[in-house]
Amino acid sequence: MSIIDAFPRSWVVDIQVTGPTHRDADGYLTTTGDPVTIEGCLLAPGTSDATGMTDRATVEAPDDTATLYTPPGARIRQRDTVTVPTAHALAGRWTVEATPAPYPLGLAVPLARR
Repeated sequence: MSIIDAFPRSWVVDIQVTGPTHRDADGYLTTTGDPVTIEGCLLAPGTSDATGMTDRATVEAPDDTATLYTPPGARIRQRDTVTVPTAHALAGRWTVEATPAPYPLGLAVPLARR
């Protein structure tokens, strides 16, 4: 039994991750690689106190924030793009805001969209 089983099924979601994202020679953000599906994630509104979270005093504040909890072994990096299916309450494209923080059940991933 997983801790995710304790949450309503409507909050458990399979997401797609696209990345890594980097700057090309002209300075534009570009993404390489095919999308990867990560199954059985929990997506909750708001942020976690993830290690490495950027200081809001030095960056533009996001319009929306959320925290993605993934199973162990998920490969997600800062600046990757996470796509949440339209059926979910927090559907859409999100950016990984900071380095994901490991915890015993997987990763806590701070997300933002502007």
